[in-house]
Amino acid sequence: MRFRIVTFLLIFCMISASLSYADSQGLDWSNTESPSPSSSSSPLFHFSDVEFRISGTSNVRDWDIVSDTLGGIIRLGPAYIQPDENSGNPAQWIEEVYLYIPNHSLESGIRMMNQTMNQSLESETYAKLEYRMTNIVDMLADSGSEEQGFIVNGVVGAAGSEYELEHEVYVRQLSGETFRIFGDFEMNMTDLGIEPPTFMRGALTTTDAVRVDYNFTVTFED
Repeated sequence: MRFRIVTFLLIFCMISASLSYADSQGLDWSNTESPSPSSSSSPLFHFSDVEFRISGTSNVRDWDIVSDTLGGIIRLGPAYIQPDENSGNPAQWIEEVYLYIPNHSLESGIRMMNQTMNQSLESETYAKLEYRMTNIVDMLADSGSEEQGFIVNGVVGAAGSEYELEHEVYVRQLSGETFRIFGDFEMNMTDLGIEPPTFMRGALTTTDAVRVDYNFTVTFED
């Protein structure tokens, strides 16, 4: 059970502001094309029931930015495709995780805030929020029979900047090949080179710290 759940680990961490995909030599922040899986041996999959939220506060009120759109790639590792005596090594379970959220799907419910957000993300140049997992660090102690937690490393980015982080991800098997992925983490906008925006000529100022919550379903197909 634990082994099956680990293979479907996504990260997510969908860091609210934007992230970038690239090869092992570095990230290409100008790339707005979705990459193709590099291995046809991994099963196909689709995302559903996506709930992505970035939360922050200001000197006036709290605010949220949400999206229900998610795309990307999950490429399973050799320990899943052809299990052997090394299959107990978490680093062998997944070879690649790349996730993205189109900037145009981010919605605050406030027109002025949407405009300022897209300016800060330089959406005309960098069309997506992206995330790339670098490695699985460890499994957390079992939190119950329904879910398993993991510690992972990843790279996120926004508007041409990148940020490395270690975070926790939780996976719950719903049925067969369907899994719910969820978690949250905190970071600062300035970690990604984004200055906290102001509105109304500085009368409203936002704080640097934000919280990112993600919750989505992935179903693998034979």
